[in-house]
Amino acid sequence: MFPTMHSLWVKLRLLIQLLQCYHCQVNKLCAEWESSNLLCGEFYKRAKGVKTTAWDALRVEWGNWKFIAEEHQHYLDTASFWNAFSDGNGKRFLYQQILNGIAEQRTSAAAQDANNAHTFFGGNLDHPLAQGSFHYAKGSKTYLLSKDDAVAKKWRKILTTWPDISLSATTSSALTVQSSSQ
Repeated sequence: MFPTMHSLWVKLRLLIQLLQCYHCQVNKLCAEWESSNLLCGEFYKRAKGVKTTAWDALRVEWGNWKFIAEEHQHYLDTASFWNAFSDGNGKRFLYQQILNGIAEQRTSAAAQDANNAHTFFGGNLDHPLAQGSFHYAKGSKTYLLSKDDAVAKKWRKILTTWPDISLSATTSSALTVQSSSQ
């Protein structure tokens, strides 16, 4: 069943109201994200015969909401979230400060994970033990990943899917010794 123009208009008006309040009420955003279908991507799908630019207008903001709501889910409770996103005096960060903080944390974590991968494989992501995990294909050529976020993503996948490497990585970063003796 396709939504009617009226139902889309009502939801769009609600979203505009939410957009205005989520900048000030991050707790409300996280609660809505968990318990509502108002913020789900289904709303933004095109309906046959209905021309709407709702998704185009709200795509970036929806992505920001998702960014914050998913980060909130990593904490045990709301108090823990606010403890992480407050200044030294306990004043809660504003919406944009939270977004910036999350981005900085993720960039830092990616850099650390990429460094761990490089260290583990003795500075050589093309190491035979990596089994080509750090390669990607573009056209008919293959390339070695170089960006921290891409290397980190593959490294995290290796750690969750290859128990022997995961165990080695937690006990030592000893491939540098193995690779120099080969």
